Amino acid sequence: MRAWVSLAAVLLIAALCGCTPTQYRNVSHPTYGDAEYKNDLAQCRKQYSKVVTSSGYDDRSAIEVDEAKARSCMSERGWQEVSR
Repeated sequence: MRAWVSLAAVLLIAALCGCTPTQYRNVSHPTYGDAEYKNDLAQCRKQYSKVVTSSGYDDRSAIEVDEAKARSCMSERGWQEVSR
């Protein structure tokens, strides 16, 4: 029983360590930080978003973002994933 508890604890710790968020840095502007990243991401996502409306019993609208184009926009602005 004790071995199972130890194994479960190790698996839980390993799973939590794998869930760290990806970090980015700007190669064009090394002094840029998290605030600039979030601002650029918001601008890129807004640039490549559109409102989609579905009609039926209950009309609904949602905003769809072309994430591939938004990632490309971020790359063009100098943002790259940081390897750990």
